[in-house]
Amino acid sequence: MAELAEVETFRKELRNKICGQKIRKVWIRGSSLVFRDFPKRKQLPNMVEGKVIMAVGRRCKYLLIGIDRNLTLVIHPGMTGNLFLRERIAKRDRHCHMELYFRNFKLTFRDHRMFGRIFVLRNKEFTCFPGFAFLGPEPLSKEFNENWLYEKLSTRRAPVKALLLDQKIACGVGNIYADEACFIARISPLRQGRDLKHQDIERLVRAIKYVLKEAIKRGGTTIRDYRNPNGKLGANRPLVYGRFGKGCLTCGEKIYRTKVGNRTTFYCPACQQ
Repeated sequence: MAELAEVETFRKELRNKICGQKIRKVWIRGSSLVFRDFPKRKQLPNMVEGKVIMAVGRRCKYLLIGIDRNLTLVIHPGMTGNLFLRERIAKRDRHCHMELYFRNFKLTFRDHRMFGRIFVLRNKEFTCFPGFAFLGPEPLSKEFNENWLYEKLSTRRAPVKALLLDQKIACGVGNIYADEACFIARISPLRQGRDLKHQDIERLVRAIKYVLKEAIKRGGTTIRDYRNPNGKLGANRPLVYGRFGKGCLTCGEKIYRTKVGNRTTFYCPACQQ
């Protein structure tokens, strides 16, 4: 499950490897659902072949590969998508959807459930593309602060966990890190947003930034599918997510599991109020 930390790991791993490299060949599985937002999918090879990769960036959970200053190849890994650096002669399987060939290696996008998305945007199209138009500030930016979050949560009846999954509020904070941040901030994910005091919001903002920075430092979190571009598992270990029935690492009480907004949620009922 690729969230902000995992996509940032993709960005960091790929930046030094593919920036400045010329795309010599592109292979795509034209019938793949990962191109569902890109009607011109069959034109993708002609659009990028022979061009040089100028930058590798990220916005929310989208990886942005800048090509010749005018085009951006956008990759959203979704729940099960991964990007791998491989030898040019490595065989592809039925779960491969795109391969970019460089001089001595290739970059493969693999997604066995096809929840990911791939499309190409001209730089002038970014402001009007639906996926980017309403995103909130990056959680690791100065704009994402206690004033911003208090304004967004203080009148809302929805559970805190559901609000943190709203990409207009906390873009890139997905299921794993919302649970982790609530645990570190000692806030129940079931509390209504309007019930949080300003000091609660301050703790929550600090916790969000902390869990994301720690996960990035450790190369992401592997629950099931995620691997970094070199095929390695993420080394980050959740404190509460996925630990149903196990003892809380703080107080020893058993971790509960419930659903918030149809998303599996883990929390400690003793530590989180």
